[in-house]
Amino acid sequence: MGRKSSNRGDVRQSALWGSGNRGGEHRSSALWGKGGRGIATTVVALSLALPLAASAESGTGSLGSSHGASYVSSGLKQKAKTHPNELISVIVMSDSGTADAEKATKLLGKLQQRLGLIDGVAVELRAREIDKLGRMSGLVITENAPIQAQALSSSQLWPYENGVTKLWNGPKAPAIAIVDSGIDASRSDFLGRVQLAKSFVTTGLNASGDGRGHGTFVAGIAAGAGTGFAGASPSSDIISLDVLSDNGSGRTSDVIAAAQWIYENHRAYNIRVANFSLHSAGTAHFYNDPLNRAVEKLWFDGVVVVAAVGNYGSAAGPSGVRHAPGNDPFVISVGAADIGGTARLNDDRQAPWSAYGYTREGFMKPEICAAGRYMVGPVPMTSTLALEKADKIQKLGYIELSGTSFAAPVVAGVAAQLLARSPGLSPDQVKGSLMRRAKPVPLAAPGSCGVGQVNAVKVAFDASKTANPNAGLNRFVSSASNGSGMAFDAVSWNEAILAGVSWNEVSWNEVSWAESAWNVVSWNEVSWNEVSWNEVSWNEVSWSESSQEDAAEGDLGDGDGYELTPGEAAAAAADPDLLAPGETLPAVITATALLTSTLP
Repeated sequence: MGRKSSNRGDVRQSALWGSGNRGGEHRSSALWGKGGRGIATTVVALSLALPLAASAESGTGSLGSSHGASYVSSGLKQKAKTHPNELISVIVMSDSGTADAEKATKLLGKLQQRLGLIDGVAVELRAREIDKLGRMSGLVITENAPIQAQALSSSQLWPYENGVTKLWNGPKAPAIAIVDSGIDASRSDFLGRVQLAKSFVTTGLNASGDGRGHGTFVAGIAAGAGTGFAGASPSSDIISLDVLSDNGSGRTSDVIAAAQWIYENHRAYNIRVANFSLHSAGTAHFYNDPLNRAVEKLWFDGVVVVAAVGNYGSAAGPSGVRHAPGNDPFVISVGAADIGGTARLNDDRQAPWSAYGYTREGFMKPEICAAGRYMVGPVPMTSTLALEKADKIQKLGYIELSGTSFAAPVVAGVAAQLLARSPGLSPDQVKGSLMRRAKPVPLAAPGSCGVGQVNAVKVAFDASKTANPNAGLNRFVSSASNGSGMAFDAVSWNEAILAGVSWNEVSWNEVSWAESAWNVVSWNEVSWNEVSWNEVSWNEVSWSESSQEDAAEGDLGDGDGYELTPGEAAAAAADPDLLAPGETLPAVITATALLTSTLP
């Protein structure tokens, strides 16, 4: 997918607008068509043409009229001529209702189903009987065509390096709530799986659907099923909760209102995972921050909360993670990995703008990372994001973006895939499973990717011996005094902190951690920082009632979405860490290829 270049002369060209002269006399693009003819005109023209074409095909006048001859599809007519004795299945609809359709076919074939919703029946009969049905009046006869699931595929490298392709054909995964700027539910990427779309926006311009485009992109990474752009959990239903206006910002109270809706409705919609690719503008101790308190309520009630850490990091060193909800110690905070454009691990590092470091209370964030640089996903072409970053459009309806916003939904999708196979796991156990089975990021600065990058295959197919990284904190979780579920007791925790840091030893003291691929001791040394607590615990903090997307970064250069090439497909196939149960390495590829392959 190469970039369309811009011309400095009279002709203007881009993937979004196509080309045209600066005088505006002629503009052509895939979005607007040629000569300024709008897309609405095209739609109207098609809607006028289709009935005429259908009528012409039947040669019998208006379709479905009780006063006219029956309509028979051309495919069935041809089948009756060429294979008259073949048994076929057809759907017969009648103007006079289901009973009439059944009566018309009773002596000609075998009834398979009554379809009262459409006043019809499904019948198996010999192809030659089609002529007899066609001579009756008031019927519409069509093939009972087989329905095929849309083939899942990706032209991008990240689903292969993070292992999600091995999970695409498994059990249906639970629903994921996308708390963002809304979702364009009309796209084929979502195949009618957006079960509910609700807006909580109380400030700023906010178009219906997704006027910003950020939420559609996030949903595509988490659960899209677009041809060539399938996401991490393409079988999940999606709940769209719009909290960001068309400029990518909103009120923290709107995000909290969306969290409250999830809390009240997650069982009815089977929401097991909630993705927050946004953060508050202010900073506060996690136990005083209202947004953190809201996502903790979800966590304690069984919803896995996945949050982006933010894009305010620096390649020069730790930035700290200061903003809710990514700074909350309970939830899964996700940083962005740069997979380097290859399926091999030796060029993997943290993305330079991915935030990492200690929270104000001394917790190391993120816990894990996932691919988040040069990602390609769906975007409404009329959204503000598509217009602002027109040079990043890869093809009509798809854009290349970078950000922790797009690493988080990878992890959200993997969490949903894990719960599809092990539905009894708690959020703490899901977090532990993701961390315990992470794979290395060799060039990442210490702590910048947490324990490593997500390995979807190991996570989904091995839920045994799952550790609880929140065990130390859970000692301070109890029933809220007002009866509103579980809550974190910050007072007791503060008292324990002042007495020493031994409260946290239990978090990393389980035997199962020792089986991990990463160095447990080194993570234990950085996961809690006593010095950090002493230095910042009582510092003044700032508060803001605004929240914003973890901005879609416009990386310099062009990653071409880190596309999948034959060489990288071979390297991914050679990764022993990405083998599903019963799968073996291809005979022509050895594990050594993971580090040494130089295929294009």
